[in-house]
Amino acid sequence: MKKSNVVQPYDLESINIKNWVTKSNILIESTYKLSLQEQRILLIMASKVQPNDETLKTYRFRAKDFIEIVGNKKGTGFYSYLKEIVNGLQTKILTIKEKGRQRNYNWVITSIYEENEGYITLQFHPSLKYLFLELKEKFTSYQLENVVRLNSVYSIRIYELLKQYERLRKRELTLEELRHFLAIEPTKYKQYGHFKSKVLAVAQKEINNKTDIHFEFVEIKTGRKVTSIEFIITGSPALNGVSSTKEKEPELTQSPLELTHNEKENRLQYDLVSLGVKPEKIEWVLSEFTKEQVERNIKYTQDRLIIGDITHPHSYVIKSIQKDYAKASQESKVAKPKKSIRKELVPDFIRETEDKDRVLENPTLKERQELFFKENGTQKDFEEILIRIQELKKTLVLNSKEPTKEEVEKAHELAMQEVLQNMKKDLEKREQAGLKPRLINDFKNKQLREIYQTFLSNQVSNES
Repeated sequence: MKKSNVVQPYDLESINIKNWVTKSNILIESTYKLSLQEQRILLIMASKVQPNDETLKTYRFRAKDFIEIVGNKKGTGFYSYLKEIVNGLQTKILTIKEKGRQRNYNWVITSIYEENEGYITLQFHPSLKYLFLELKEKFTSYQLENVVRLNSVYSIRIYELLKQYERLRKRELTLEELRHFLAIEPTKYKQYGHFKSKVLAVAQKEINNKTDIHFEFVEIKTGRKVTSIEFIITGSPALNGVSSTKEKEPELTQSPLELTHNEKENRLQYDLVSLGVKPEKIEWVLSEFTKEQVERNIKYTQDRLIIGDITHPHSYVIKSIQKDYAKASQESKVAKPKKSIRKELVPDFIRETEDKDRVLENPTLKERQELFFKENGTQKDFEEILIRIQELKKTLVLNSKEPTKEEVEKAHELAMQEVLQNMKKDLEKREQAGLKPRLINDFKNKQLREIYQTFLSNQVSNES
């Protein structure tokens, strides 16, 4: 393939804040210290990386466009400041801790400020390719406009950390973890009150007013000392309308149809994988139904999973997409606004249909058992869910830092509790369906078999 140094016009001169930034979660949870303008420049670079790129390219844009986008009013003096930032970017280090090893990378291998022309030319270090390209899972995407105008380095990092967990609606971090991710020195904001006012409060105000997410936070104390923060994440009320986004889409200069299609499909695939759907089912769903229908029913399933209505999301989301529960639920709320359905497995009108999968008012024993297996899957499905629950719980507790022995033990303990709770729910459902408990030898996974044996022993002890 013939190489060319000629860059497309939109790569040469434009910065489009509607472009998507897609990063590996490893990068989002890494440690680095950058100034506000350095972060903004690197985010603009990241927004120019396309999913179908084979390498990290060299990008070039006008300093004037950058200054206009970030809203800087300091005049010509800012150009000199920007020149210093660009020329110094090659000295900035990114630290990645992965699989017990720590690696240090330079962010860029090319950083040029053309003073006469007012152009900035940059290229990410090739070793960072795996953090931006060929991402199949464990990545986070958002539009550049959500971060490029934030005025605090901490706001940008907190936005990414929360955006990563947007679908789960909450994220808990110890103060130590949060300070680690934000690269705050041990001597800075030592008092929690200062940290709260200078970091958390500033980020909350900025993120809630300027981005597509909204968060509140709860202080978790050990004794009288705040040791952890629980973030409650929701979509921003001001930016939830779809029409305003669609009206602006024609302004895109960067293959808008192809880019929107690819980015949306990547996000849908990621969401379906996180719900436990197998690859062959994902391929079928995306080819059979519109992306809008898939998207709204993924969110519908995630909402019900959060409030505890469903325990097997991988099968429920497929059924939800097929029957478009999300659309039907919305229509039902419009028709009957006073009637709440949040605690139902499926909306009432679904129950009343003549579909084969409906929940009968007076089901026979055989019908209850058929319904159980339809909703809960096979033994293999059950084990896969338990394994994913273990992994997710450990991830939420440990994150990406090097954990202490006590933290590892805590993660294992919490994961065990989650698995035991799901085994208990499963046992109760089997009893309601007139089924006997699962046998210990049914479990193929050795660890789950041992946990289930302990669970059954505890059940016998409690009953006696």
